[in-house]
Amino acid sequence: MSSINNINVYDKLLLILIYINTATILIPDKYKGWPIVALLLWVVIRYLKSTTKPILENKKLLTSIGFFLILTFSILYSVDLSYALKKLETGSSLVVFPVVFYLIGHNSVVFKEQIIQKIKFTFIISLLFFLVATFIYLYLTKDSYTLKNTLEHYTYLVDIGIGSYSIHSIYLSIYIGIALIFAISLIKTNAPRRNIFLCFTLFILIAFTAILNKKGPIISLSIIGLVFVFKDRFSLRKVIYATLLTTILGSLIIFAPRFKGENKFEKLFEIGEGKKTSSALRIQIYKCAVQLVAKSPIYGYGWGDTKTVLNQCYENNNKQFLLEDNYNSHNQYLSIFLSTGTLGFLAFVYYIFVVLKASYKEHKVLFFLTLYFCLNMFTENILEREDGVIIIALLLNLFFFNTKPKIQ
Repeated sequence: MSSINNINVYDKLLLILIYINTATILIPDKYKGWPIVALLLWVVIRYLKSTTKPILENKKLLTSIGFFLILTFSILYSVDLSYALKKLETGSSLVVFPVVFYLIGHNSVVFKEQIIQKIKFTFIISLLFFLVATFIYLYLTKDSYTLKNTLEHYTYLVDIGIGSYSIHSIYLSIYIGIALIFAISLIKTNAPRRNIFLCFTLFILIAFTAILNKKGPIISLSIIGLVFVFKDRFSLRKVIYATLLTTILGSLIIFAPRFKGENKFEKLFEIGEGKKTSSALRIQIYKCAVQLVAKSPIYGYGWGDTKTVLNQCYENNNKQFLLEDNYNSHNQYLSIFLSTGTLGFLAFVYYIFVVLKASYKEHKVLFFLTLYFCLNMFTENILEREDGVIIIALLLNLFFFNTKPKIQ
């Protein structure tokens, strides 16, 4: 395979397409699928044209796409076929990216350390540009908005006020969490200039995390921080990093301007009957989801019918406020159980287990990314929205297929 300094035409275009997909946040909604299709087609052409075929890791591929294949099979017993096909289109990244990195092969230039670092920087810089550019745009285009007003409303405006670039604030917070993991992994003791940039980047990312003020991603990051401190070898440097970042984030969360002074964390434990906080809503949704899982634990209800059965449960339990907003299960694990029953759920858990096991000692970034995604899945269906599934499928498979292959 070519060296980093002498990359052939096929690999050059391959890298460009990977960089473009990594910067998916900068691509308008209706065009996000185009770079994915282009990448898949080019990888197939590259594989067919290659005179030296890569070692194909069949077990990794089957592990990566197993639960998706079960989800697809569940469409056969879904009543709402049109909705099922829509979900199939949204979730197609879960099979496309595993196939892409499977065909690329473990020894590809893509998996060289210098390229992996460039991919991380591409994600960080594209996200930084998005955050700063959208904030400035909203500040300049909203009549009579002061800096304080923009800070107060940014969480809502980024979801509805930037047209085809809009993204739900929870998913934007998840992107920031990914960038934080990447930034910390890129800090090197012998690279002072890079470290200055990364420290500045960390501050900006933490500031926007506080502005968005989303409980799930912030709690997930906190847990990741604890695991980081105690994983492998305990060190004073880890404690200093974690304490400093936590202090900055906590201070910004407390003192950042809020619309009507409302801080999401103040209502974290308001979960009583009749409450309409996000925590209370989730408790009501989970009750319905668990009831439905108990009624059909083996096969589930089919990928296309989870929305229908949840809405029926909301109606039967007089939860009209849930029915009006058409809430999904807000828990990826429950959603998979509802769609495919025990088999699909076990296939998904097995996939997560394999990735965590493969990355625990030798691939820390993959380990922390996987753990971060798993934690966020307890409160969001992040594999069922385009903003979540594309970047998760891309990054998990990029790093998973980069783990050392077992001897054939």
